[in-house]
Amino acid sequence: MNSCNSCNISIPNGFILPLQKGRWTALFVVCFALSSVDAFYSPSSSATHNIGRNHVVGSLRSSPARTDIEGTKGNKYLDDEQLEFCKAYLNEHHKSDVLLPFTRAFSELGAISVKKNLWMGGSYSIIDAKVTDITSHALHLEATVQEGKTPKKKKVVVSLDSDPISAMARTYPSLPQIDPMKLDHASKIPIDNFCRRMIRLCNIVKAYEATGKMIQMGVQLGGKGVGKLHDDMYLNQVPHNRYVRQYFYGMVADAALEAAILCSDKQFTNRMKITALFPEMNPSMDSYRIGTLLELSRSIAIRLAEQNLRVRVCVQGSMGVGIFTGVPKQLNGVHTLLQRMDWESEPGEENEGMVGDYVNFGFVGKDHVADFKKGDGEALDIQQDDVFIIICPQNMVGLESSIIGPLSEMVDAAGDRPVILLNPDLTDKISSQGQQSVRGRQQRLDFANSFETIFQFQNIYFSGTSYFPILGSVVKLGPYEPWVAHQRRDLVDDGGEVYLPIYSSETVPESEVIMATLSQ
Repeated sequence: MNSCNSCNISIPNGFILPLQKGRWTALFVVCFALSSVDAFYSPSSSATHNIGRNHVVGSLRSSPARTDIEGTKGNKYLDDEQLEFCKAYLNEHHKSDVLLPFTRAFSELGAISVKKNLWMGGSYSIIDAKVTDITSHALHLEATVQEGKTPKKKKVVVSLDSDPISAMARTYPSLPQIDPMKLDHASKIPIDNFCRRMIRLCNIVKAYEATGKMIQMGVQLGGKGVGKLHDDMYLNQVPHNRYVRQYFYGMVADAALEAAILCSDKQFTNRMKITALFPEMNPSMDSYRIGTLLELSRSIAIRLAEQNLRVRVCVQGSMGVGIFTGVPKQLNGVHTLLQRMDWESEPGEENEGMVGDYVNFGFVGKDHVADFKKGDGEALDIQQDDVFIIICPQNMVGLESSIIGPLSEMVDAAGDRPVILLNPDLTDKISSQGQQSVRGRQQRLDFANSFETIFQFQNIYFSGTSYFPILGSVVKLGPYEPWVAHQRRDLVDDGGEVYLPIYSSETVPESEVIMATLSQ
């Protein structure tokens, strides 16, 4: 956990950010307060179709890739209302932190300014910038430049996929451009496309606070709802309400299915991980509930099985040597409970025949990877496992208690089939003679880092021994979704709570960046 000693705040565990006053900010707050408890999507934790041995379910297939943006006609990118709102909002509220830095960082005016001020002592300055148009390729600005006592108007075109000009490379480090395929898959709505590309530019010029406003603007102007969380989850209340659990189960299962589809199309790695650490899923808290972990695992498995995929749900077995053997406390009894819980798979039930055919169980290791094997006439064919879900793989204290060895062998045996780690902890633990912490450490780190996040929800708290109150969250709601940091806000007169986006990026938010956002 990263922390800020001066503020006694831990990241991703703690902050409070006061809202700015202003007309446009008020509009954002109203938009994010519209959701209610009734708006929760509460899918059943069981399958919606019977899956017997001969039952045929829709094949795993994604729609053909598209390069166009939904709603774009000709050269028109945003509709009139969206265009006017974006221009007015940026011109009124983000002139100093966004538009002026854009003009310096991404246009030749910045290079001219550097060259002239080198000899003229700062007499050449860009004093104003205003958005005049927004297209699918660029932001059109009118900049006011003052050289001596004479202001001049200059037309500036900033590409939405710009990199800083060479003269500004030291001031503004470049960031990788967002893959168009990733943008198109996440949302085909033009306002989402615009806001996400703007977020990259804002991160380059270090306008971190503006990134959260871009997420809010996309939601308000009719976007898909990228980065938005439902209101009134009340995660401070434990045990959670059932509809809150179902909300998380649905989000995680959707992300897992989406990642599996992308993997089958060779558009995503087969090494995936899910981090779901809301209070009932956080083993470091006394609110941890093993039933929630089991229900979440079941929801993921059933969602995949509904697509005619055979899923193997695995838990690591006993590890260690001699009398020093055991399983992590978090996983004690999980393998048995998985098989005993209600899958509604008995004859006449909703998921008849699912367990034992489409859903199977196992331990971590290459011996638990099933490949297709033709039967000998009397015996049935052994069907291949299509997806592997590994629940909370983690190292234990002791030399022979590293999960990396059997896990890496299992991943190799799976080949290109999806392997999904649920809440993994692959960090080294204390071991005899420090061998688990030293020998082969870089290889273990490389292996752990080879798993791409397809979903993450992690709450933010104040540092210290208390995990309450919850101050916000850091989330990634899908394999191609951006990372978004939220602040939890209580509405006046006990009107509920909302999660407001305050920062967004394409990579895991750094604690220093979040702290910089909170201090503004």
